[in-house]
Amino acid sequence: MEFITVQSSTKLCCVICNKSYTKKSSLDKHKLLCDFKLKSQRERQIDVEELGDTPTHDQLVKIVQELVLKQIKMDEKMEQMQKWIDKKKKKINIILWLNTNLIPTVGFLEWANTGLIVNQSHFENLMENSLFQTIQQVFEDNLAEKSVFVYPISCFSQKSNIFYICEKQEDGTPEWRQLVLADMVIMLKKLQNNMIKQLTKWKIENQSKFDDNNKLSVIFNKSVIKLMNMSFTQDSTLGKIKNNLYNYLKIDLKSVEFEY
Repeated sequence: MEFITVQSSTKLCCVICNKSYTKKSSLDKHKLLCDFKLKSQRERQIDVEELGDTPTHDQLVKIVQELVLKQIKMDEKMEQMQKWIDKKKKKINIILWLNTNLIPTVGFLEWANTGLIVNQSHFENLMENSLFQTIQQVFEDNLAEKSVFVYPISCFSQKSNIFYICEKQEDGTPEWRQLVLADMVIMLKKLQNNMIKQLTKWKIENQSKFDDNNKLSVIFNKSVIKLMNMSFTQDSTLGKIKNNLYNYLKIDLKSVEFEY
């Protein structure tokens, strides 16, 4: 029942029995009693029954403890279930997956020898930038997404810094395998040879500029030195080239879990 408190001067009065109090807290306690007196016998019995069902402090502590134990057991079961699910997940052999799902337009050797295009803009890029940046630009220009062309080199987020290349068998079926150092050297040597052809062509076409511009001659010679110093061994230089290419080319197959 909702009470309306009547305040007379400094006294607080109960609207039911007009009993007055100085403190509001005292009046609030009194209201509980008045409210109880006004209730019917049935309402009082219900209150008594409900109060009798209220757990004590010790009982509440015990209930909470039991709930905590149940939660711990439930968490353990969930963890065991997740482990079981992880073990049952179907792991896919990446080579098998590639052979089934990715059929390149040409084989790796054919692409490296004839499809890895270098033009004069790439040599001009080398004159202004580092060897790493230029090589990466050549790869990106040659690996740009095409609607019908499927490249014979691939890598995945799930397999860090590992590349896969494909050769076609006589019947045209794909045969994917993991790229090794010799395969990377094939690409880089072809890139270097193509770049040398372009720098030779560029120098012939711009010979007149060399006669009147010593600065250009210096830049050209430095670019040639960069190019001729390209590494073909498993070192930090090659590692950086591979890492840049991997970050550009990798794809993420979130629905596929590969075997390791």
